Amino acid sequence: MHGDQRKINETDICYGLYFSFGNFCCHPVRLGTDHGKIFEAEIHKVDQDLARGTFFLISEKLIGLDEEGQKQEIKKLQPQFGYPLGLYKIDEFKIEEKYKKDLRNGAIVWEHKRDLAAQLLPGSDLVVTMGGPFPGDSLSSQSFFIFLILFFSFLMGPALLWTYFVNRDIRKLETASDQFSTGNHSLRVSVSKISPMIQIAAAFNTMMEKSQNLLMSQKELGNSVSHEIRTPLSRIKFSLEMLNDSVPAEYRENQYISRIGKDVEEIEALVDEMLTYAKFDREPDTIESLPKNEMIFWLKAIIYSEEKAFADKTIQFKTNPLIERFVMRFEPIYLGWAVRNLIRNACRYASRNVEITLVTGHEICAIHVDDDGLGIPADAADKIFEPFFRMDGSRNKNSGGYGLGLAIAKRIAKWHNGSIFVDISPSGGARFTLSLPVTH
Repeated sequence: MHGDQRKINETDICYGLYFSFGNFCCHPVRLGTDHGKIFEAEIHKVDQDLARGTFFLISEKLIGLDEEGQKQEIKKLQPQFGYPLGLYKIDEFKIEEKYKKDLRNGAIVWEHKRDLAAQLLPGSDLVVTMGGPFPGDSLSSQSFFIFLILFFSFLMGPALLWTYFVNRDIRKLETASDQFSTGNHSLRVSVSKISPMIQIAAAFNTMMEKSQNLLMSQKELGNSVSHEIRTPLSRIKFSLEMLNDSVPAEYRENQYISRIGKDVEEIEALVDEMLTYAKFDREPDTIESLPKNEMIFWLKAIIYSEEKAFADKTIQFKTNPLIERFVMRFEPIYLGWAVRNLIRNACRYASRNVEITLVTGHEICAIHVDDDGLGIPADAADKIFEPFFRMDGSRNKNSGGYGLGLAIAKRIAKWHNGSIFVDISPSGGARFTLSLPVTH
């Protein structure tokens, strides 16, 4: 009987018994689980009630027999039971001390650790035991795994599947938002008709379509107006030429006629800058699609051309003398506009010196443009990159420009997945830094 005693927790499933009078069979009946001893007293009472009848009938078979006859009767009854029966002397029966007192008083004791029920045989010092373990104990773990399989199949499975599709649609919306922010306004989000995100996707597509139409209308209007302005400007320039040819030579240098000509040229330059600014409203598909160019020679050529325009300023170029060539991907014409705007801006406000420094790295390339002017106030460091923003003081219209040069430079830097910012130069003026990712 003692055999391999299975050790289990008190939270194991408790079993009751019912007795079949027809063939004298006892069968286990699952009552519940003892979780944290919440219903320990009630479960113990139910166990005793279910086992009482079975113990009574077994005792009826054993009373009146000698010890050897009782053992033989137990062996005879064993095949009728689906679990072990035992007969032990109470002094030899191993059970926790707290149960022995109840056992001597004739109570039915249920030891959950061994899943064993025991009762003292009336009028003797013998203990009748049932179980240890009862059949079907292994079914509890099997049923638990079956429950987990059913749980995941019918509840968690659909929930995980639903989560996957919702997450996929959210990713689509996120991708579309990123594409929209880079200027791809034609992209639309496509989701399943049964997707819970279909209303959000529809609202998002409607928003993108309206934004695209609005941006296209503004762009078309700006381009149309800019091009239409050229027509009257051309007529004014033609009229000024005719006027100069028709008046005597001594009147051709008339200050009013000259001012009209300069104003026309300013308007033409402003229109060109507006068209240039609108050209960079969208980033390239990938930086890898840009052509490879050698930057040091390209930058020296730009500086050389600007030195002629600002002969009264000293423009210096610095870079690492150990690096003769630096090849990376960029658009030379577009980036040339940005660098020229920074150099011209520095030359307009510098007292005397302008310095351009190229700093190369494995991941980032930076172009610093320093001047020795009055510098930029901290509260205007971000505003100066806004279109048509102008500052009071020395940086005003008398210095030239229309407030679009730095805005164009910022758009071109962003177009290259780069950035541009202003700081204080070592010479005390302004330092504009154009930072670009290095791709080979």
